[in-house]
Amino acid sequence: MREVEKFQMNLKYYREKNGWSQQQLAEIINVSRPVITRLETGEQVPDLTYLLSLSNALHVSIDHLIGRDHQTNELLYEVDGRYHTEQQLSHIIDYLIKQPKMVTILNQLLLVKTKDRKIIEEMLMTIIEKSIKISE
Repeated sequence: MREVEKFQMNLKYYREKNGWSQQQLAEIINVSRPVITRLETGEQVPDLTYLLSLSNALHVSIDHLIGRDHQTNELLYEVDGRYHTEQQLSHIIDYLIKQPKMVTILNQLLLVKTKDRKIIEEMLMTIIEKSIKISE
């Protein structure tokens, strides 16, 4: 995952974790709401001034905000230590921590009968693989 994508995901995650709308965060750091939208969608790369303001407002380090510290909490340290793989499982876990809807859906998938779950998993993998090819 690229730094810009990590930043987008982290910015949205911490904004929502604080219970703030884009407008509220914009007011806190003294910018317009469209600036927050562009930062969250990757249309605009944050400059140092934005990074400092966001870091202060969200109470996280700039390294953390841009995804330079790969482990975000003790759970991630523990899991990464046990299951570190070439595919950098810590990034996947970090993504899941920040995407609660995805976790809920995956938990629901675990409740599906094994035979049906395998079919759904194959469909999901095909969709993801095709989406990646489209976005390249």
